[in-house]
Amino acid sequence: MFIGRFIPAREQRAEVSLRAEVRALRQGRLWLALGAAMLIMGGVLATYTYVTPLLTYRAGIPEGAVPLVLIAFGVGALGGTTTGGRLGDRRPMATTITAAAATALVLLLMIPLSGTPVTATLLVFLMGLTGFTVNPVVTALAMRFAGDAPTLTSALTTTGIAAGSAIAGTALDSSLGLTGPPLVGTVIAALTLLPLIALAVHDTPNKGRIVARSSAHTHARGDEPAQVPSQH
Repeated sequence: MFIGRFIPAREQRAEVSLRAEVRALRQGRLWLALGAAMLIMGGVLATYTYVTPLLTYRAGIPEGAVPLVLIAFGVGALGGTTTGGRLGDRRPMATTITAAAATALVLLLMIPLSGTPVTATLLVFLMGLTGFTVNPVVTALAMRFAGDAPTLTSALTTTGIAAGSAIAGTALDSSLGLTGPPLVGTVIAALTLLPLIALAVHDTPNKGRIVARSSAHTHARGDEPAQVPSQH
């Protein structure tokens, strides 16, 4: 209710049939955006789900202090969401590709550098910051590509979390031990670059903006020349 007060009133949209929702999934670039959203969250949450034993047994952080480290993750995630929302409006592909590569690097560094409380806390913060910079941008792209059928699309963006966590749990029980989840997260986050690069190649600069435009504005077609300032 509190959040609802800050959401601007929007005109009620017509209900969309399940058939229309499924039809929206036929677009190749929609699946690229969905794949990126699934992979980046799968990579981050694969590590985050099992971060407590990493912090306590490897970094030596007392169990009572673990919530403080998780707050650092939340602060990083908030900063990443804000950063992604701002930078992703104008340069969505550059923002997401850079942040996804940074996420994979942070998760990789957790393997050798999570042995002390300070570095472990810093890396957890950076994991939230970089990973959540990608997520709002690719989710917004998926919503835009889905057009009038966003419900099923928005549900699919979260499926990577369950898959990533399941694989990381298997790695935790293997010989990799506490470094298993960060290693799994690194691989999954690195795979995010594949659909993002494919989207960057597919998309044109005129299709890069994410923020919803006024209905009075028309989107420039790919075969039309770039607009020039009006002459007086």
